[in-house]
Amino acid sequence: MQKQGKGAVVSIASTAGIRYTGKPQAAYSAAKAGLIHFSKTTAITYAPHGIRMNCVLPGLMYTPLVAKLAEQFAGGDLEGFVAKRNAAVPMGQMGEGWDVAHAALFLASDEAKYVTATELVVDGGLTASTR
Repeated sequence: MQKQGKGAVVSIASTAGIRYTGKPQAAYSAAKAGLIHFSKTTAITYAPHGIRMNCVLPGLMYTPLVAKLAEQFAGGDLEGFVAKRNAAVPMGQMGEGWDVAHAALFLASDEAKYVTATELVVDGGLTASTR
């Protein structure tokens, strides 16, 4: 990338890196916050070389992992677990993997050529709410 004089790097962290999520996951949250800050400092370091770096912060996403989480935290009640997570999101439902993928694609595209050293929160309004 540096040789070409342009490029984009997109990292994926989590909203846990910017806000307490209601679960005592200090190490996880610290790791995500570290990735966010790493992305910012690396972006500033390489900006003069035409390389951009940004970070996508997904919130609650409906993925195959949700079923495993329901087993662990809701006694296997997948329907109730999903309903509770959907209710926590101001938009009324969890996002999907495609929501994160499209955000990353935008940040990697030429349409985001002047976007660097930032994070794009993809969470349906969760981190802005007080629910």
